[in-house]
Amino acid sequence: MKLNQLLSILLFSVFLTSCEKYLDVEPFDTVSDENTIFDKASAETAVRGAYRSLASSNYGSAFQGAVLQSGGDIRSLNNAQSDLNVINYDLRSDIGFLSTLWSNFYNTINRANHVIEKVPQIEDVKLNSGLKNQLIGEAYVIRALSYFDLARLFGNVQVFLTPTKIVSDRLGVKQKTQAQVFDQVVADLDTAISLLPDDVVRNRSRRSTALALRSRVYLYQQKYAEAEADANTVLSNQQYRLMKPFALAAGTPESILELAYSVDAVNAGYALWNTSNRALEPKASVHNLLNDAEVGGGRKLLSVANNAGQFIGGIFPTNTASNYVIRTAELYLIRAEARVQKAEPDFEGAISDVNAVRARAGVANSSASTKQDILVSIENERRVEFALEPFRWFDLVRTGRAAAMLNATNPQKYIFPIPASEIIADPSLVQNPGY
Repeated sequence: MKLNQLLSILLFSVFLTSCEKYLDVEPFDTVSDENTIFDKASAETAVRGAYRSLASSNYGSAFQGAVLQSGGDIRSLNNAQSDLNVINYDLRSDIGFLSTLWSNFYNTINRANHVIEKVPQIEDVKLNSGLKNQLIGEAYVIRALSYFDLARLFGNVQVFLTPTKIVSDRLGVKQKTQAQVFDQVVADLDTAISLLPDDVVRNRSRRSTALALRSRVYLYQQKYAEAEADANTVLSNQQYRLMKPFALAAGTPESILELAYSVDAVNAGYALWNTSNRALEPKASVHNLLNDAEVGGGRKLLSVANNAGQFIGGIFPTNTASNYVIRTAELYLIRAEARVQKAEPDFEGAISDVNAVRARAGVANSSASTKQDILVSIENERRVEFALEPFRWFDLVRTGRAAAMLNATNPQKYIFPIPASEIIADPSLVQNPGY
């Protein structure tokens, strides 16, 4: 009996000790991240992880599917209710994919913020100043691209420039306006340009990558002279040029920034277009444009009719095909638009840029000559050149053409609603008007 009593006391003591240890475990959302980036190897791993987040999350199927369908040329084969909400410009804040998009962007931003904060503090003889600057500069580009896309989608969003390590770090932070976020994007790109080397690496950010992205942002800000200047700088490098005949751009001078994939980390976009259970299909309208020799030319490979008469998108031929973030053709068309819109227009230079893209695709020169005709020519060229890339919706919104071309007549719907789950978690967030 005494032995049993002693055993009971011993077991109870072990139980109390175990409970005490369990209760002392640090909650997951308070675990410090200060030691995860501490030398050359961990810094390089952290940057690769930020690119992986960019490729798998930011540019995953949710982002591509929503933006492509919003642009009116791509249709969903699923007929899900959320797809109907997208194409009718009638999104609700409680639709699940909105939360996915929101969290994906902020997760990538947080990865970049860790690099930006911690890499400058590393003391490792193997990490020389040039490589250190490059890694930090790459993180600035990743953050800039993430905030740019986040603000294009949601408008007024929170901006975090340091890592959020616990949940409370993200609460109560006032949203910035879309214009303020774009200013922050330019500031990040300015910093990146000062840090990044001049060599050309197409699946990592370099100085030319940051310049190309800044040219895009300047176009959205209607800073046309600045957009033209950055495009000029990038296109002056012969490693970025249009190549005839038209082909998918991965690894060629047609590519400025592409996201790489592998058998272990596949491109989610492939399943959108190519599998037997594919989610997206080019509409007949854009398929016909692409397959019109006088419009699409060599770009007809982007939409091919199968034996059943279905249209198959050809942007990702394999599940390891690269995803194109910035292509050389975009810089030509950015410069063309900037040349038309700047204070002292250059119509001749603008149409020359349009014709360069058309010639590469095997299409005859444009006959446009007036300002309005050239702008329409640029709009149409972007439509076919980037038919299966998430451009058209954003293009029509920023140029004020969404109502005329898509019958999207409510400007409040030109940005997505802030996810309801985020507002519940942080009541300081203000919902976008109209939702």
